[in-house]
Amino acid sequence: MPDGGEGRRVITIRKAILRGSFALVLGAIALSTALSFYEFRQSLQSELARNLQVEAVAVMNHVDTFLFERMEDIRDWRRLEVMQDIRVADVDKRLARFLADLQAGHGAVYTRLFCTDMNGRVIAASDSAMIGHTRPPGQVWLKDVRKQSAEVVLETLQSHGGGAGATIALRVVIPDAFRAGDLGYLYAVLNWDEVVTFLNEAAGATRSALLLDDRDRIIAASGALAERPGLSDISLSGWLKEVSRPGTQTHDADVLGMGTVLVGAANATGYQYFSGFGWHLLMMVPTDVAFAPVWRLFWAMLVVLLVTLSIAGWVSLRLSERIGSPIGTLTEFTRRFRQGEAGAPPPSDRAVSEVRELSRAFAEMIEALERSRAQLITAGKLAVVGEMAAIMAHEVRTPLGILRSSAQLLERQPELGAKGRELTGYIKSETERLNQLVTTLLECARPRPPDFRPHDLHDIVRHVSDLIASNADKKGIHVELDLAAASSILACDREQLIQVFINLIINAIHFAPEGGRIRVSTRNQGDSIVAAVADDGPGIPKERRQQVFDPFYTRREGGIGLGLTIVQQIVRGHGGEIWISESPWGGACFNVSLNLEHTGEGAA
Repeated sequence: MPDGGEGRRVITIRKAILRGSFALVLGAIALSTALSFYEFRQSLQSELARNLQVEAVAVMNHVDTFLFERMEDIRDWRRLEVMQDIRVADVDKRLARFLADLQAGHGAVYTRLFCTDMNGRVIAASDSAMIGHTRPPGQVWLKDVRKQSAEVVLETLQSHGGGAGATIALRVVIPDAFRAGDLGYLYAVLNWDEVVTFLNEAAGATRSALLLDDRDRIIAASGALAERPGLSDISLSGWLKEVSRPGTQTHDADVLGMGTVLVGAANATGYQYFSGFGWHLLMMVPTDVAFAPVWRLFWAMLVVLLVTLSIAGWVSLRLSERIGSPIGTLTEFTRRFRQGEAGAPPPSDRAVSEVRELSRAFAEMIEALERSRAQLITAGKLAVVGEMAAIMAHEVRTPLGILRSSAQLLERQPELGAKGRELTGYIKSETERLNQLVTTLLECARPRPPDFRPHDLHDIVRHVSDLIASNADKKGIHVELDLAAASSILACDREQLIQVFINLIINAIHFAPEGGRIRVSTRNQGDSIVAAVADDGPGIPKERRQQVFDPFYTRREGGIGLGLTIVQQIVRGHGGEIWISESPWGGACFNVSLNLEHTGEGAA
C-alpha cells in the first residue's frame, strides 16, 4: 500500500510479527543447525580418524607378529637333525614326510615347504611333485639380519617383483652339522591369503585396508580392492607422509576409484627383536560413508527446522491475531467515533495485556471526551443563559420595576374596587415571579463564589426540613431524617447548601405521589460525608440521569430546567460530587458527597 505520496509500503502489525518471528526462528535454528552440523562433522571425522589409526596400528602389529612367527619357525627348523638328510638326497623320504607333516600341522599358513641343495635342485618337499626339479633362489626382496641368528630372506618366486598377488617365500640356509659349509636352502612359501584375511577382518563392509611395502607399493588389499586390475602397479608415494601431518585426515583416492577418503596410517614397528620390513598399512573409509550419520542428522535437523517454522508460523499468526485484531477493531471504532457514530468501545478480553491496557486507556479517553463534550455543551448553554440573563436584567428588570411600582400606586387608590385590587395583586405576584426567574438565570450564569465557614451539615438539613414542611404537608408526604453521620462539621457556604437541599427536596416532593415518602440521610465515607435525598416517585432512567443536570432540561411542568444545574455548580464549587441512584422504594436518590477536610482554597 502506498503511504501518502512517498511510495513507502505500510507494514501491518501482523506482517511485522510474522516476518520478525520467521526471521528470528529461521536465523537462530539455521545458525545453530549449521554450527551443530559443522561441529558434529568435525568431531565425527576426528573420532573416525582416530579409530582408523588405532585399527591400522593393530592390523600392522598383527602382520608383524605373523611374519615374526614364520621367521622363527624357519630358523628353528633349519637346525633340526632331519634337515641333514639333504646330504643323502633324502633317499628314505624322511625329510619329505617331515615337511608334509609341518605344512599340515600349521593349517593354511604355508602353501609349500621344500628344501634344495646349493645348486637349487629340490631334494625334499611337502608337494612330492616338486622333488627333482631345479629351483634356483628367487629375487631377494627383503632380509631380516640379526646378530647370532641366521639370515632370513624374503623373496618373490614370481617375476613381477613383489606386487599384490605375488608368491612370497621365506628362505634360510641349512648348515652342515658335520663339517664346515652349508648343505642347501629351506623354503617356506607363505599363504598370502592369511595376510589378506587380516585386512578383510579389520576393514569389514564399509572400510578398506591397504598394505604397502617399503617403497609404497601395494602388496595386499582388502575386499573389492584386491580384485582391482593393475593394483600392484599403483604407487601411493607420499600418502603416508601427507596423512601423518597434524590436521590432515582426508585424501583424494581417485587413483583407487574411491573418491575422497578418511585415512588412518600405521608403520611397521616389528615384534620383539624383529624390527620389521618397513611396511605401512592404510585404513580408509569413503567420506560419503563416514559422514552418512552427519547427513542423517542434517536431514533430521531440517525436518525439525520445518516443524519449528510451522509452529512458529502458527504461534505468530495467533499472536498477531491477538495483537492486530483488537487494534484493528479499535481503529475502526475510532473512525466511527470520529464520524459521530456512538457505541461502546470494543472488548479486549482476548488481547494481550498491553493491548488490553491500550483499549482500557482508549475507553477512558472516550469517556473523558464524552464528558468534555457534555461539559462544552453545558458551558455553551450556560453562555446562552449568561447572555439571556444579561439582556433580561437590562431589558426586563426596569419595566418590571415600573410595573410593580405602578401596581403598588394603584393599590393605594381609595376608589379602586375589589376587582382592581385583585388585578393589581396578579401584577405584583407575576412581576415578582419574573424577577425571581431573572435572578435564577443570573445565579446560573454567574454563580457567587462560596463563603467557606465551618457549619454543621445536620443543622442545615434540619433547617431546610423546617422550611419545606408546609410544601410536604400539602401532599401528605412524610419527610424522614436519618442523620447517621458521626462527623458532620465541614467548611461550606451555608446559604448555598441550603439552596442545594431546598432544590433537591422540593424536586422530590414534586415527583413523589400523594402520601409518599422522602428520606434525607447522611453517612461518613472515608474523609467525606454523603447526604442522600431519596423519594418513592417514578425514578429516573439510567440513560437520563446525567442529562437532568443540563441547563433547560426539565421534567416538571412549569420548570425552566436550571434548578439542578445550579445545584451541581454549587456542589462542584465546594469540591464535592453529585450523582443519581435508585432509592430503596424504586424512586430517585440524589447523593451529594462533600469533603470534610475541604478548606475552600481554590473553589470557584
